[in-house]
Amino acid sequence: MKEIICPYSWDCGKEFMPQELSEFDYNFVQSAVEKKMTFMIIHSPKCSREFKFDTVQWKADEFGYSNPNSIVKKNEKTTKQLAAILNKAKVEIPLPYFEYLISDEFEPQVSIFTDEEDFTLFNLNELCEKINIDGKSYFTISQLKGFTDTLMKIVGENSQKSQNISYTELSNCLAIGSENTRILFIDTRDQNSLWIFHPDGGDVEKTALTLENIVRRDKQHS
Repeated sequence: MKEIICPYSWDCGKEFMPQELSEFDYNFVQSAVEKKMTFMIIHSPKCSREFKFDTVQWKADEFGYSNPNSIVKKNEKTTKQLAAILNKAKVEIPLPYFEYLISDEFEPQVSIFTDEEDFTLFNLNELCEKINIDGKSYFTISQLKGFTDTLMKIVGENSQKSQNISYTELSNCLAIGSENTRILFIDTRDQNSLWIFHPDGGDVEKTALTLENIVRRDKQHS
């Protein structure tokens, strides 16, 4: 196998051989090559960050980290335009949270675990932005469908780890925030529970926080 170039060129960008990966990641790459996978997440042995890797094009891309020095200009859409985008995509955000997103009380930083970094909630415009997962385009809010589609191709629905939510159910859940590569999402089964999805292993964990807690936190502290 050829060298891999770390995609974080602004402070790493170093080349390394696949054999320098952790044993788990190296075995994962070998298996992915045989299956001609175009999407997987592994860790750079040079800077320890996670990144996306396409074994067909043999190309690494950033995942969850961006150049802090880059300035990105975004064209903000109106709330009406964004609501129309979601409606066309048949994505329904629970009304109390939608109203919170478009209110002056919206606060993007939220603490999920004590003594850990805060998660950042996506604003309405960010939820409607497109991201690429395994060669396909998804709205940020619907990105779990992209991850679960890939996971089911690899392990199948019946072979997934013992979890309280199936991949099929997970694919319908709404991503509302992130912390590095971890994704915070709403359990659409009850429209209130909040869970975290770990893309590197496909695991999920339920949090003690609910959507109602997020919406009402400013009122509780006022």
